[in-house]
Amino acid sequence: MKPLKEVCASFQLNPKKYRLLGNVIIVEDTDKKLVIKKKYLEKQDLYHYLDLRGFHHFVPLLQENSNYEIYPYVAEVSLPKEQKALDLVFLMSLLHNKTTFYRSVDLDRVKEFYEDKNAEIDYLFRYYQDLQIMIEKHVYMSPSEYLLIRNISIIYKHLKISKDYLEEWYKLVSKKQKERLSLVHHHLTLEHFLEKDQGYFISWDRASMDIPIYDFYYFYLENDPTLDYTTLYDVYTSKYPLQKEEELRLFILLSIPHKLVLKDDEALACRTIYQELKRLQNVNEMISKKQKEDTKEEQEKFQN
Repeated sequence: MKPLKEVCASFQLNPKKYRLLGNVIIVEDTDKKLVIKKKYLEKQDLYHYLDLRGFHHFVPLLQENSNYEIYPYVAEVSLPKEQKALDLVFLMSLLHNKTTFYRSVDLDRVKEFYEDKNAEIDYLFRYYQDLQIMIEKHVYMSPSEYLLIRNISIIYKHLKISKDYLEEWYKLVSKKQKERLSLVHHHLTLEHFLEKDQGYFISWDRASMDIPIYDFYYFYLENDPTLDYTTLYDVYTSKYPLQKEEELRLFILLSIPHKLVLKDDEALACRTIYQELKRLQNVNEMISKKQKEDTKEEQEKFQN
């Protein structure tokens, strides 16, 4: 970013105070507070589209030039992260409801997703097999190696789950003629949601038309791992029910284990392995709960 004074001068601003906060500049004058951020994407059409669709939960753009944008400063209300996450997920469902549309299934994209994920799963299976063989040759295992070997079955279990779901998804979606898309923010973190009035999403630089589950997927990956994602998923799907192929795609993405690379820093390695195992456990709880609900629903239909 250019020097603060130079950026302010480009908008004919001469504020009394200004400070750098992350990737934005907060400028203060006598009667107003503004936010200046670097421009990555033309957003006028995006905000106009959101307005037309009746989704007004974004901070209005005040000024822009070729490099920077100015927004009003929003002082948000401080709430517990759990409450903020619930409000964010509710607003996520509203965004998808307001912007949903259907188009013909692109079979080339379907095949690409299937082949990419199939190759990724096969690679990870070989990777963990080789890693297991290497570790088991050690006379004395390090703490991180011992932690991984004791729980390696969890890794293999989720590789199999993701593989099974991928095959089921491919058979299902190959027969579909239409798929559902919406505007997807692609970067919904707690930091990009402002608790004020009815709530605002900020940082729309990655927004695009896509399959809606990607917002929940990235929200899961990029936010506090201690949040109750099973409840958050229930809230989201109660407001925006997922189609079967959408749910399968989400479960595929969530179930694929991350590639764990053992490092010399034992404390860091143990923490990384533990966090990944905890993540997979959370995913398993989410999937198990949904399977039980589906089974119960099928039994009730059969009885009726």
